[in-house]
Amino acid sequence: MKTEYKYNPPIPYSLHDMRVKRIALQKEAIKFEFEYGYVKLVEPYDQVDGSITIEGVDFDFANVLVQSKCGEYGSFQGEKLRLSEFLKKYDWSSFEIVDELYGYNQVLYSGCLLVKGADHLIDMDISIYFTGNIIYETSE
Repeated sequence: MKTEYKYNPPIPYSLHDMRVKRIALQKEAIKFEFEYGYVKLVEPYDQVDGSITIEGVDFDFANVLVQSKCGEYGSFQGEKLRLSEFLKKYDWSSFEIVDELYGYNQVLYSGCLLVKGADHLIDMDISIYFTGNIIYETSE
């Protein structure tokens, strides 16, 4: 028997190349605020101002993997932190999302972190387990 499966949830907006300027932890939710919003995935693919809130977050499984200099290959040193620890430890100015992955009750945002005072970007992943909705709030 052969069973094929491809999970591809329909998402209304793309976060690719969008810059997160603030991450706020709320009761059972995480809010991401963007410098320039995000892009609609329907024609004419306009960029709209907005933020997203992920509801029903299990904060025991909301983690950040901070890696090495952005784009480099080979061995690296990094650290895995709970999202709350990351927000306390790092004085960052923006996180540019390069890839966004959605699975069953999980989201992974991968990209480059700009830390204040640093002369280079750092590879970073944010992994979140959640049971609620992802709410896109726009200025429209």
